[in-house]
Amino acid sequence: MTGQPTELQEAIDRIRAALDATPKKARRILLKTLLKEFGFKVRSPERLQRITEGLTAVRIVLSPELTECERDGWVTLSLIEPQLPVADADPTVTEDFSQDPWFDEIQSKVFASEREVEIRFILPLLERLGYREEDRADGFPVDIVVGVRKTRAEADFVLFDGARRDPGSALLVVEAKRSGKRLSDAVGQARSYAMFLSSPYYLLTNGDELRVYLYRSPIEADVELLITTRATLRDAFAELHRLISRPATVEYRRVMAALHDAPAAGA
Repeated sequence: MTGQPTELQEAIDRIRAALDATPKKARRILLKTLLKEFGFKVRSPERLQRITEGLTAVRIVLSPELTECERDGWVTLSLIEPQLPVADADPTVTEDFSQDPWFDEIQSKVFASEREVEIRFILPLLERLGYREEDRADGFPVDIVVGVRKTRAEADFVLFDGARRDPGSALLVVEAKRSGKRLSDAVGQARSYAMFLSSPYYLLTNGDELRVYLYRSPIEADVELLITTRATLRDAFAELHRLISRPATVEYRRVMAALHDAPAAGA
C-alpha cells in the first residue's frame, strides 16, 4: 500500500504481521490501545477513518466499526484471505432494487412468529439475492457434535449451489428467530451449522435486525461482515448483495477451492 505516512504504514505493517502470526488470524484490542499503536492519543473521526482505511487496504476487517466503538470499547481485528467480496459488484443491483416496493412494504409488517419471519421476510430476501428454489433446503437436518455426543439439529434454511445437498456445495446458512429475540444468543447455533456443513457464510435475522458472518474454520474467529436493520435494508442491500448473493457465494467457494488446491510456494 502506498500514500500513507511512514508512522501510519509502520503501524499497519506491525498489526498485519501480528495477525499473520496468530492461529485464528484475529486479535481483540481496546480502541484506546489501537489508537496508541498509531501514535494517537485523542479519538477523532478523521483519525478513525485513516486507521480504518489503512487496515482495510491490507484485508483487515474491524468489528464493530471504529465510529461505533467507545474509546474504552473492544474492537476485533480479523484478517481475511481472500479479500471480500471476491467478485466485482453488479452495477445494476442498486438501480434495479432501489425502486423495489418490497423495501417499503416490509417496513409496516409485524411478524408474530418465527415462521412469519421465515415466510414474509427471509424468503423474499433470498429471492432478491438471486437464490433459486432448487438451491434452498428448508429445515435441513444437520448432524453436529455437542461435547462427545453426536446429535441431529435442523437449520432453518441452507442454500446450496443447485440441487446437490452435500457440504461441498453449501453456500449460506440462514437462521431465523422471532421478532425481539436477541441475535447474539443464536450466533453459536448458526456457526455450528456452518461448520458441519462447510458453509462459508451464515445469516441471522429476527425480521428487525440482520447479521452476516463469514465462517472460516473451527480454530479461526469468524468475521462479522454486516449488521443492518429492516429500516436500513434498502441502503444496505447493495453491500449485502455483494457479499452473499448467489453469484458472490459461488465465486467465493470457487476462489477458496483454487487457493486450497494451489501448490505451496517453493513446492
